[in-house]
Amino acid sequence: MDAQTRKQKLQELIKKDSNIAMTGIPLQYKGETRIEKVYRIPLDYLVYNKYNGRIGSEVLSYEKQNGELNPEIDADRELIERFLYESKEDRNKTTMNSLLKNGQQRYGIVTSDGKIVDGNRRAMLLNRLFHKRDELGYTYAEVEKCKYFLAIILPDDAEERDIQKLETIYQMGEDDKLDYNPIEKYLKCKELKRLGFSEEDIAEFMSEKPSQIKQWLRILTLMEEYLNEYGYDGIYTRLDKTEGQFVDLEGYLDSYQKKGANIRNVDWDYQDSDISDLKTVCFDYIRARYEGKEFRDIAKTGKEGSIFFYKDLWKDFLQAHIEKIPMDEESVQEMREKHPDEDLSMLLKVSAQ
Repeated sequence: MDAQTRKQKLQELIKKDSNIAMTGIPLQYKGETRIEKVYRIPLDYLVYNKYNGRIGSEVLSYEKQNGELNPEIDADRELIERFLYESKEDRNKTTMNSLLKNGQQRYGIVTSDGKIVDGNRRAMLLNRLFHKRDELGYTYAEVEKCKYFLAIILPDDAEERDIQKLETIYQMGEDDKLDYNPIEKYLKCKELKRLGFSEEDIAEFMSEKPSQIKQWLRILTLMEEYLNEYGYDGIYTRLDKTEGQFVDLEGYLDSYQKKGANIRNVDWDYQDSDISDLKTVCFDYIRARYEGKEFRDIAKTGKEGSIFFYKDLWKDFLQAHIEKIPMDEESVQEMREKHPDEDLSMLLKVSAQ
């Protein structure tokens, strides 16, 4: 069903009071509080938001290798559903059981043409329960209620900025944001900045401090430098399980660049080029999946110091590193040649485990 048909169906649905599930629902929209209704919407009238904050890294990585996904096409829709389900499989099983037993307890938000702003995961699970009922062992009567999605329908004038703002507030601004893959918050900050929101705006949407948003944007810049360094540009799944190293590295580099008090025991007058060398070495160790004490000992700041604190030790370490760079995987080109029919973003994600 295309956007125009979905929009027509939703307009017809709104006209019938029998489709109203709840009334008097407050919604912050375009700077004011509106009182909205929640409608019982057939799932067939809706389409997933492929850049949903829960799976943004998966979709962007896939599209980098395979072209744009279209959630209106069955094969692409099924792939988006797979990304959503596998994002938190244990949590999804629990939620699916709740939906089956208690029905949808938390309403979603959709655009006037049926794009899901908030509730992609719940809609996916409802679709799974209804359309895969035979496979899951349920009767039609048990899952009949699952063919509907309860949601507010936004006005016609909803623009991308409005949609992104609402998605962020209702997903990453609430307690369940901890349920998201760590990389997603960084990508969401970047997207909101692209749309013209300030760090202060984004902090309000995400219930964070502006300083935290600024730090996340700096960390993402470092992550993207890393991806570009090794030919992983745009393949964000390659960052799985590396957040801690990048958070540490951003702090280390910031301290060395500012020559802060926590590096007062450094025994040499290092230059910007030395900091650049340090960053490159740390990138190599992140790529080789080093973490914890082994990684921190290279560059950490503070009273105990690290290898970089001592000129002779650092120079010897750097030379040894250059001669034998730690590697634990095939190059991107080797992967492409060895697995020509496989999705590179998936291969890189597997290799990072």
